[in-house]
Amino acid sequence: MPTRPQASLSIATTGGAYAGGDGYAVILACVGKNADGVPRVFTGITALLEQHDYSQGADLAAHLLAKTRSPVIFVPMPIVTAGALRMQRSTGTGTSIVTYSASTYGYLEEVDATLTVTTGGTIGAGSGPIFTLSLDGGRTTKTVRLGTASTYTIPHVGIVLNFGAGTMVAGDTLTFRFTAPKWDNAGLTAARTALAAQQKASRSWNVVGDLANSTEAGYVTTITNAYETTNKRFVYARTNVRDGGAPSMLAKSSGVKRWVKITAAETLTFAEVGATDDTITRSVGSFVDDGLAVGDVVTVAGTTLNNVTGRIKTLTATVLTFDATDLVAEVTAAGVGSIVASNGLIFAEVGGTGDTITRNAGSFVTEGFAAGDIVTITGTASNNVTTDALASVSATVLTLASTDLAAEEIGSHNVTITKVLSKAADVSLADIAFASVDAQKRIDLGYGRARVLSPITLWEFRRPASWHVAVREYQHALHVASWQNDLGPLDGVDLEDTNKQIVEYDERVDGGALAARFTCLTTSDNGPNGTYVAMALTRATDGDVLAYTHNMAVTNKFCSIVQAETTRMIGKTPVLNADGTATESELKLLEARINQALTEGLLSPGSEGQNASSATWVASRADDLRGTGKTLHGSGPLGLRGTITNVDTAVVVT
Repeated sequence: MPTRPQASLSIATTGGAYAGGDGYAVILACVGKNADGVPRVFTGITALLEQHDYSQGADLAAHLLAKTRSPVIFVPMPIVTAGALRMQRSTGTGTSIVTYSASTYGYLEEVDATLTVTTGGTIGAGSGPIFTLSLDGGRTTKTVRLGTASTYTIPHVGIVLNFGAGTMVAGDTLTFRFTAPKWDNAGLTAARTALAAQQKASRSWNVVGDLANSTEAGYVTTITNAYETTNKRFVYARTNVRDGGAPSMLAKSSGVKRWVKITAAETLTFAEVGATDDTITRSVGSFVDDGLAVGDVVTVAGTTLNNVTGRIKTLTATVLTFDATDLVAEVTAAGVGSIVASNGLIFAEVGGTGDTITRNAGSFVTEGFAAGDIVTITGTASNNVTTDALASVSATVLTLASTDLAAEEIGSHNVTITKVLSKAADVSLADIAFASVDAQKRIDLGYGRARVLSPITLWEFRRPASWHVAVREYQHALHVASWQNDLGPLDGVDLEDTNKQIVEYDERVDGGALAARFTCLTTSDNGPNGTYVAMALTRATDGDVLAYTHNMAVTNKFCSIVQAETTRMIGKTPVLNADGTATESELKLLEARINQALTEGLLSPGSEGQNASSATWVASRADDLRGTGKTLHGSGPLGLRGTITNVDTAVVVT
């Protein structure tokens, strides 16, 4: 049975690097608006935002458009895992409770935010409060005058702050973190299909969204390998693995302080009814409206007899019933007393090991904790922990490995539980998690992040190493290694905090990511100061010439040229020798056409020199082409340029 005639090729290597074909930078990213999967070319960020609104992928596109002045192909994938609130904590004496809602297209960005009240005020009245807001860990701040509004929509990132009735007091702070949304395997597969259905050449696919494990990396290698085997096109994907983050972004649990709004005319009645179930009854107002819930721990102050802390057993608008806290009969004067609440934490001593911390609301999993994490605990009366491992983690329960806890109930706003993770340990975890992604030349996994100013939001977000490498890569010819030091430091990319201390992963300082075959960033031993690409690596095996990404780029270009030109041979009718082989003159004509294309694409000197040392295609002289369904074989010797990886100098002192 006849099948569609086609040309095919395979790659054989004899040395050590990685590369991608000529063509567009392709961005695969999930979006909230118009996630139709259609690849579109954009030459400016305004048109992209009109089509798909903001996303992390749009931010990468803005960097590429601004710094390379070349168009990008953007493939919008559906959001499958929504962005979400990860952690929040409040301090201060204001009574307004801040809640969060998503804008039209959902929560769209990973943020490390702090709101600080600079001028107090009443929500919805007068000039209202004034606060500063930072979404990038305090690196940049913006002033917001709330006026008479009770909501504030943070531009671009999809987060709406809702300010409950009450006051905000100068010095009050609110910290919160959000995760970014994520695609799934179906979205990636559909993106590959859509890219195959158009005719634009790709140099690399930039997959936006950190990979959590080797399973997700497998999704990426599946689509890039299928692009070669099924679609006869040649590309590599660049993406980043999830890292533990700078200290400010490690898993952390805390709580939001909620103040009961006791008005000037309000009284509180404390009733002692027995060993349990003592109550507080308010004359006006609503505990529910003030944000209290069953399981919260409340602290009462300012009374004569009942300054206590206890856990809420049941709750109505006007009656708060304690679990076991013992009250004394008392009625306060109007407007006297204060009640502060937050989600409750119960520390339980259950034996020599396996003691637990239980919460009544929120999720330790959402906050980023996992079994095996090392944590510190501060702010308790009896259970501060320097370091201990978590034996197990569920949404509401942390089980400690060895620390002996004391029985204690406390409001979460007083307590901070923080994951402790060294960079070396995190690299080791990533190495283990992605060790199975081996002998895969069509994926480049980045590790670590660096700060860079967003051209859209103007926040200095932590962006994956893969983003910065992609920008450098597209500023230069295929054969130029992104880690060529004399290209200078990466523009505007920073591994330091505001005190000029290196806090992000630096291969020079920390080491280990390159040994684990991750693309990463570094600083220089002796300057110039700045952030550089340490190396850009595929997951090809050690010693393979396609382990360097720039070599893979040149190889893909070679494959694309040969694939295109040999496809044009299909249907030709060469003159044959008596044994059925094509005549020498016929074969030379076929070779000449391909070799001319290889010369133009790889050997002609561009502004940064030729892309390869040599590139030829040679037809087989032994193929019998008589009859039907015959195949002409060929070989394509590609000589890559050399790459100086180390320089060893012997200093002779006389």
